[in-house]
Amino acid sequence: MKTLTVILGFVCVYSALPACAETREDQIAALKKEKNEALFRIQDIVNQPVTHLKRTPDMVVQRFADWGKHDVVTPDFDTVDIRTTQQAMFDGYQYVTCDLNPGEVFIGKELEFNEMTKYFYNDFTVPKKKLTESEMVEINQLCRVIGRCNRELDELENPEPPLAKVHQMLADHKPTVLAVVAVLAVALYFVHKRQSQKAEY
Repeated sequence: MKTLTVILGFVCVYSALPACAETREDQIAALKKEKNEALFRIQDIVNQPVTHLKRTPDMVVQRFADWGKHDVVTPDFDTVDIRTTQQAMFDGYQYVTCDLNPGEVFIGKELEFNEMTKYFYNDFTVPKKKLTESEMVEINQLCRVIGRCNRELDELENPEPPLAKVHQMLADHKPTVLAVVAVLAVALYFVHKRQSQKAEY
């Protein structure tokens, strides 16, 4: 039993070596930087400028109550696909406006509404540009980055008790641990056998 404990100790120390290359504070700072860069990039895409036109009497304009400020939803960064929630609700109107934009109109086909991007709006007083497929795919990928950073930050800022962490690590790498233990056990067996043979002589 003592031998097995020593073996497991070596396995744990070896597995933990890469994490010791930088301090916990450095890891947290790096993750926050990566998360913020992803967030700012999404905001840049979502908040692209749209065409503003001065309203004239001859324009046929559809008025909306607002541009979607109510009920802002935090997306599930690990699973969200904003392509499935994109709505081209303004396509049927040449010009649209809102009480927030007196004297102004916007071109309907240039706009979209998306429940899952409201979280990233910088300004709720203007409508949002209709995103392309590639832009939405990029946002989905950046959301995955944010989700991963959130999980890793939570692990660093709210660490598990040491024993629980070791147990989880062993469970996650069970095949590798068992293989290492088996190899070391066989090696120890032959060492012990050889020492016993020498003792007999």
